[in-house]
Amino acid sequence: MAILRSSWALLVFLVATPIIATGAILSSLLRRREVTMGPVALWSRALLAAIGARVEYLGLEHRIDDRPCIFASNHQSNVDIWALGCALPPHTKFVAKQSLFALPFIGWAMRRAGFIAIDRERRHLAMQSLELAATRVREGRSLILFPEGTRSKDGRLQRFKKGGFHLALRAGVPVVPIAISGSWNVLPPGKFAARSGAIQVRFLPAIEVARFLPDDYRGLLDTVHGAIAGALGESTLSVPTPTAAETGSGGVGPAQAPPS
Repeated sequence: MAILRSSWALLVFLVATPIIATGAILSSLLRRREVTMGPVALWSRALLAAIGARVEYLGLEHRIDDRPCIFASNHQSNVDIWALGCALPPHTKFVAKQSLFALPFIGWAMRRAGFIAIDRERRHLAMQSLELAATRVREGRSLILFPEGTRSKDGRLQRFKKGGFHLALRAGVPVVPIAISGSWNVLPPGKFAARSGAIQVRFLPAIEVARFLPDDYRGLLDTVHGAIAGALGESTLSVPTPTAAETGSGGVGPAQAPPS
């Protein structure tokens, strides 16, 4: 049954992606403005329905819609993208790895949406991307980051990288933690067979950066990590401080972002 469901989801992906991405690009060109999250939400709902995932959203009163912020979410599965795509404010931008921007339809739409590409292999380019991200925030856009840097192999919260928290302090905008649970059971990393199931997306109270010194990224990082860990019922004590080598190019965990 899981294989059949995944095969159906793949078919929906192959059909829906070029149609929705092309429509979004053409609409943005005609209107002379960036693609917003509307097409992302449509694409995400189609794929969530195809795999039989049911998403419950909690804490939506904590979602900031009227000013820019940085959303920071844990990352259990590719399904997280679809679950978040249905609930983020219209002018939110994903931070995504560079290679995704070369993909047909998805990459084209991501560029038109103003998503931020991160090249983790070349630090100087990653730092340029952080500056671009800061500019986007100052222009009034919000960002969505996965500070773990990649999907969790076992579903548990991993250590965070630092780049997104440097960015929040530099831009002076609040960080809204998001705790996702259940998506690892629906589609674990490296697996093709999706299982139907329930996913919970919980928006947590915003953390204002004004309470931290301008260079206290570690304090902000620990506070956000602790909030998400608490919502997931996990401890932060077992998560060691990452080394400079592990934080890599700016330490921003790129999302595997959807077309928009």
